[in-house]
Amino acid sequence: MSRATRSVTGSIRYLDEAPDSVSAAARTALAAFGPAWSMHAPHADGRPWMGHGYAAARVPTDHWLDAHKALKAAGFVFLRDHTAVDYPDRTPRFTVVTSLVNLETQEELLLKTRVAEGDAVPSLTPLWHSANWAERETYDMFGIPFSGHPDLTRIYMPEDYDGWPMRRDFPLQGHLRFQD
Repeated sequence: MSRATRSVTGSIRYLDEAPDSVSAAARTALAAFGPAWSMHAPHADGRPWMGHGYAAARVPTDHWLDAHKALKAAGFVFLRDHTAVDYPDRTPRFTVVTSLVNLETQEELLLKTRVAEGDAVPSLTPLWHSANWAERETYDMFGIPFSGHPDLTRIYMPEDYDGWPMRRDFPLQGHLRFQD
């Protein structure tokens, strides 16, 4: 079966068609949102880049919440993780990622969206209470806002802290406020 490559970013090829490992339920749930499915280049020794072989799909930010609703209805009821990755030399700069699990089938799926600095991502707190903490952490560390979040405040850093410590351009020694 041939698959048309949509785009290539680094070692990741984005395809129009889902990998064979993706269930029919996940394919159907995401079909309406125009997912780009990712394949990762293997390590030099042939092992898959992602240790557990997770499939990954990227959807536009305006479909972020609806895509998660559809996946949850399709059995992906466990939100294992919710975070971001910073690519300062790429436009848009950030990739927001969730890790979802179908507890009945043990299928695991990553869902991604790309977001520019200052743009908001719809909050997943209406679907999972655990998204509350994860989105606050992502906001606090990367500065990515989540629209519709019930309490988007810093969780680790002081409210008046200037900067986003997990950004790749953040100074390694931080912003020193006190010196001896």
